[in-house]
Amino acid sequence: MIKNYFLLILLSLCTLLVNAQQFFRLGNDENVQTEPLFGILLAGGATDNNDGMKWLAARANGGDVVVLRASGGDGYNNYILNQLGEEINSVTTIVITSAEQANNPAVCEAVNQAEMVFIAGGNQWNYYSHWKGTCLHIALNHHVNEKNAPIGGTSAGLAVLGEVVYTAQSGSVWSDEALANPYHFRVKLSKDFLQVPFMENIVTDSHYNAIYGDDNNRHGRHMAFMARMMQDWDMNARGIGVNEYTAVGVDENGIARVFGHPSHSDYAYFLQANAAPEVCQEGQPLTWSNNQNAVRVYRIKGNIQGSNSFNLSNWSEGNGGDWWAWYVEEGELFQIETPDLNAAPITRNLRLNLFPNPASQFVRVESPLEDPVFAYSLFDISGQKIRQEKVAALNSIRIDLDALPNGVYLLYVYFGNQREAHKIIKQ
Repeated sequence: MIKNYFLLILLSLCTLLVNAQQFFRLGNDENVQTEPLFGILLAGGATDNNDGMKWLAARANGGDVVVLRASGGDGYNNYILNQLGEEINSVTTIVITSAEQANNPAVCEAVNQAEMVFIAGGNQWNYYSHWKGTCLHIALNHHVNEKNAPIGGTSAGLAVLGEVVYTAQSGSVWSDEALANPYHFRVKLSKDFLQVPFMENIVTDSHYNAIYGDDNNRHGRHMAFMARMMQDWDMNARGIGVNEYTAVGVDENGIARVFGHPSHSDYAYFLQANAAPEVCQEGQPLTWSNNQNAVRVYRIKGNIQGSNSFNLSNWSEGNGGDWWAWYVEEGELFQIETPDLNAAPITRNLRLNLFPNPASQFVRVESPLEDPVFAYSLFDISGQKIRQEKVAALNSIRIDLDALPNGVYLLYVYFGNQREAHKIIKQ
């Protein structure tokens, strides 16, 4: 009897230790109330971008900060409180390892009183599965929609800030897996989590330039996520991809500034679908072409000042970036820089005649008599521009290929007030 009693006590103590809520606070013991300024920080997932974090912390206006995470300790506390150079009253890191902890009134009260929330990296499935439907879930939506207070996230923390969340429930998917089958068992998406202003119809992805076991970055899987959004939910699919060491700060007007450093490849990508995918079915490679113009992408190089930007209010105005066209044919992603020749969008009804194709030495382009060709651009399969030339309004032009290695190339031809894209095979 006594043995069983002590065993029961031991089990109870173990349960308390497992469910113990971890709070780490640094700064003033008493909270303050300030008037925060709304903002979103989307961080790429490597070492935190100091300029982006400083921008976000300034929006707390001297208030209290809460850092949420599923593992780890208080590493952000001193960084935010003392190293960014912004006045902050306190920083509290809360480690949440279960839905029960996400329903802890003390957790939800801390978020309700915070002037800024930052979600650390880790595994976004822990955030989605532990927080959904809890008082923390409610408190976070109140924080951004009622209190109009700033929020940010890095890596997994970034992943949960879009309307659509790639949950990683079954582990992380590689680009070649998602493109070969957009319904791969690791492609798990949800759209019933946070409602953050300016993040409607958006799925985010971080570590965008990192190369994984399939020798690809994350661009391809991001396209598969967006294709699923259109196929499954008929959404006006959009995406924001953020390179490592990069941060995107979205202000109260929807202007997304890109922070980066010259020593890194600090780019952010803003993707918007032009049409639904042609083939997006379980077990089949994704085909999403729309005449080589499936998704329009604005790519921005970040800098220390965050002076290059994109407008999330209208998704048409950008500063300091360049436009690209991305598309997928039978599971293969193509990315083509759009030359600035003020041409109309690609027409779906092809009018140009190209021959021979495949070709060995040259390809000839013939245009209708009323629409002479005035320029063309040639790209390799990686999106690298090989040649761009303006011509003297001819109805037939010859493009020499003899000096190029065998392979697949993409040709933009500008004629009249139109533009067409064609795939050329050199053999």
